Amino acid sequence: MDFQPMTNEGLTHLALSELHTCQSYYQRLFYALLELSEVSSTTAVRSWAASFHHQAKLHLKRHFLNQDDINEEYQTIETLSLFEVKDKTRIYFKTIEGLLSLQVIEEEKFPTLMSLTLNFLFLHARRLHIIVKDQTNLQVDLPRVCLMDTMATDEGIPAYRVDSETIFNLKEDRQAPIRSLTNQREKKYDELIQKGHVWVNKKEHDLARESFLRALNFQETAEAYNLIGWTYSLDGQFEKAKKFCLKAIQTDPAYGAPYNDLGSYLLAEGEVNESLKWFELAKNSRNYQNREYPYINAGRAYMNKREFKKALKEFSMALTLAPFNEELHHTVQRLKETLAKSELYSYEEEQTTPLFQD
Repeated sequence: MDFQPMTNEGLTHLALSELHTCQSYYQRLFYALLELSEVSSTTAVRSWAASFHHQAKLHLKRHFLNQDDINEEYQTIETLSLFEVKDKTRIYFKTIEGLLSLQVIEEEKFPTLMSLTLNFLFLHARRLHIIVKDQTNLQVDLPRVCLMDTMATDEGIPAYRVDSETIFNLKEDRQAPIRSLTNQREKKYDELIQKGHVWVNKKEHDLARESFLRALNFQETAEAYNLIGWTYSLDGQFEKAKKFCLKAIQTDPAYGAPYNDLGSYLLAEGEVNESLKWFELAKNSRNYQNREYPYINAGRAYMNKREFKKALKEFSMALTLAPFNEELHHTVQRLKETLAKSELYSYEEEQTTPLFQD
C-alpha cells in the first residue's frame, strides 16, 4: 500500500496527544506541591509560578495571536499563588487546544509553532519538577512522551525536546502515516532496552537503570520494570528489586520473568520455601521465553534443602526445555552420579548392619 503524506489533521491529532500528555504532567506536579502547603508557598515555587504565567501569556500572544506589540498588561509580572497559576495553566492549555482543533494555523507554520510550544511547556514543567524533587520526598511520574526526544540530565529529571524538522518530516514522508508514531515509540523503547543491557555488561548499573527507566516513557511494560529491579539486585538491593518485580507483575500478570526473579531474590536471602512458590508461578505463566529458568532455580532451592531427587527432577525438566545448555547437562550428570553413589552406599550399609544387636 502506498501511504499518502500525513494530513494537517493528522499532525493536529499528534500535537493534541502530546499536549494532553504535557498537561497531565503539569497536573501531577501541581497536585504534589499543593498537597504540601508549606512547600507550595516557598520562594522557589512562587518565583516559578510568576515566571511561567508571564511567559505563557507572551508565548500565546506572539506565536498564536501573531501580536508582537507588548502593552502594559503583558509587561507586568503578576505575583500569583500556585493554586491561581494552576487554574490559569488549565485555561492556557484549553486555549491552545481550541486553536489547534479549529485548524486555523497555516500548514507551513505548524511544525515550527508546535515545536516552540511543546518545548516551552516541557521546559517549564521540568523546572517545576526539579523544585518538587529538591523540596519534597514525593515521586512524580514522568510523562510518556510521543513526539519529544528524551535527554538525561545531571538533576535526574530528563529534558524533553522536539525539533520542527521532526514534525515537518512526519508530514512530508510518504511512509509516515499516523501509525508510524507507534513504531517510533517501539523503536526508541527497544534502543533504550538494548542500551541498558550494554551498560549492565559494562557493570554500569546506575546508567543501565536510567536507560530502562527512560524506556518506560515510550512503553510501560513489565519487561522494563523487571529490568530495573534486576539492576538493583546486581547492587545487592533486594528490597528495591522485589518492589519492581511486583510492579512488573501488576503491569502484566502473564509475564513470567518477574515471578522467577522475585523467587531468585528470596532464595538469595535464604527464603527457600517462599522462593519455590514464586518459581511455580513462573513455570505456569503464559508469557515466558526462558521457561527453563524457574526449573533451574527450583533445582537450586531443593539443593539448598538437600532434597537431591527433587533437585534432579527440576534440572532434568530444565534440560528438556533447553537441550543445548551444556552447563545443565553437566549439572544433571553430576547429580545423577551423586545420587547413584548415595543409593549404593545406603544399600551396602543396610546389608552390613546386623538385624539384631546385643
